[in-house]
Amino acid sequence: MPKSSPIQISIKLRLKIIIFSTICILLTCQAQENILPAIQQQEQILKRNPKDVQVLKELCFLYLHKADYRKVIEYGEELFRIGYEKQDYEYSLLYAHIALGQAHVMLGDSSAINHLGQASLLGKSTNNYSALCSVYNGMGLYASNINKDYYSALHYFFKGIEAAHKSENSELEAILLGNISSIYFLQNNPEGLTYALQTYEMGHKQNSAYLIFIGSLNTSYMYYLRKEYDKALPYIKEAEFIMNQNEYYNQGNVYAIYGMIEFAKGNKKQAIEYYRKGLSLNTMNQTSYKVILLNEYAIALKEDGYNKQAIDLLLKALSLTKEENCAVYRNQVINTLSVCYENMGQYAEALAWQRKLQQETDSIFNIDKEKMLSELRIKYDTERQANEIREGKLVLLQKEKKEQALFSVLIVILIVTFTLWLMYRRKNILYTSIVRQHQESIRKEEHLKAIINSLQQEHINTAASVTSSTNEKYAASSLSNEKKTFLFQRLEKLMQEQKVYKENLLTKERVADLLETNRTYLSQVINEQTQQNFTQYVNSYRIQEAIRLLSDPKNDIPLKAVASEVGFNSMSTFYKIFQDIVGIPPKQYRNKVITMHKKEG
Repeated sequence: MPKSSPIQISIKLRLKIIIFSTICILLTCQAQENILPAIQQQEQILKRNPKDVQVLKELCFLYLHKADYRKVIEYGEELFRIGYEKQDYEYSLLYAHIALGQAHVMLGDSSAINHLGQASLLGKSTNNYSALCSVYNGMGLYASNINKDYYSALHYFFKGIEAAHKSENSELEAILLGNISSIYFLQNNPEGLTYALQTYEMGHKQNSAYLIFIGSLNTSYMYYLRKEYDKALPYIKEAEFIMNQNEYYNQGNVYAIYGMIEFAKGNKKQAIEYYRKGLSLNTMNQTSYKVILLNEYAIALKEDGYNKQAIDLLLKALSLTKEENCAVYRNQVINTLSVCYENMGQYAEALAWQRKLQQETDSIFNIDKEKMLSELRIKYDTERQANEIREGKLVLLQKEKKEQALFSVLIVILIVTFTLWLMYRRKNILYTSIVRQHQESIRKEEHLKAIINSLQQEHINTAASVTSSTNEKYAASSLSNEKKTFLFQRLEKLMQEQKVYKENLLTKERVADLLETNRTYLSQVINEQTQQNFTQYVNSYRIQEAIRLLSDPKNDIPLKAVASEVGFNSMSTFYKIFQDIVGIPPKQYRNKVITMHKKEG
């Protein structure tokens, strides 16, 4: 696919923005021709022939574009029923599984993975690369929306692009590029702008309202991350125009970015109006867009001092992520909750939410996955450059075979050099991000602990009497919610103040004895409060203590001594758990801390 230079792209985009207001009628016609009339036409055909599987498949994908997932399921189940009756595995059942899988993903239903798995088997058995594009797209959406695994999501999207190239399906390639840029937004990474602009350009080349919508929406998100708000606005306006013409669902997404742009520009009142408008359309919004609207609305309220009202919105958003099985934006909600409680002087609550955020984000970083994705990105970019050469952008090189060979060798050397440099740079950026995140977390946690400790001194006598009376009840009765909360608070105090996790031979029985309860109650409380077992809970404290020690550039204690100091009996166990939780080995973590300290010093 030919690619314009950055200057050419910039000129084209500016021209489109300038003439946008003068071609509204033309765009209206194009947009309507792409979705609504197409749906109406296919439904008329279906009335005449209710068992037309090609029409059912077409309707499934049209409604996927419209984001009306209930209708997708309706037609997908009918396509599945007919396919099962006819034993039509290669077409009806294949596309029924794809449609049902993607629809269930967007509705937060984990049964989606079963449909996508079946579709993958059917697609691979027939080498149907066009279908596999949609399968990998669905798996990527499942990884991001339900598992919050953005690395796996990008992996599947890039695999989908490979399948799109094999099937020469440029429309599906553009959709996948749009989803890749969406993942970059979820990671607060503006590098996704390239993919968003590619989607936008491909949409205009294919005269596809849906692709233009995706491209313009994601481009506005990327410019928002780059803080280029004036560049973001024309794109979001174009997305809104196409959305309204086609009656797309999930309209809250557009008003969320509208509000975020206005809020960033200092127009809080206008931002709140957009958030309210988006929330008023909640019956047409999928869960992730409800959550981001509630979170951004809460941030605006928090800035005006309405922390209690903000917390109500955030708890509602958090409930949605759990009830509707959608982890997207959950971390942002938890972070905003912590800040609101801190603003209200409820430092224990703020610290609790901060710790929960740390637990949920610790597993985000993974060097092996980052390396794999770097290779996929480079492979994609290299393949795109090769396509440009084949399509004539480097015609002059074909005049002389010798020059072409020399140039090819040079290109290979440059690509290898660039690949090695890029992998090193990405790893370095990743290490720096991990260290900065943990150092900021330590700073904030210590700040909150200091405030809490000063407040606790004022109530120590009361707490002691309550402890005495409560402990007597643990052995004789089941745990009420109040007792569970109190027991967990005492457990946290035991870990944070007495630091019993440093005992190398610490057991569940030992901790239960210290708390004057039993192992069953202890396990129950830990699991309900942290979703961890006893060993995982203790190890999380040990690793946090190790992070504190290794975050001090002046601390040169050997790693073996660090492992023993925080409670580990084995260096191999310490290395493995540190790598799993933090994302990098302890030695590299310490080296990065020292390097950063020297640069800042």
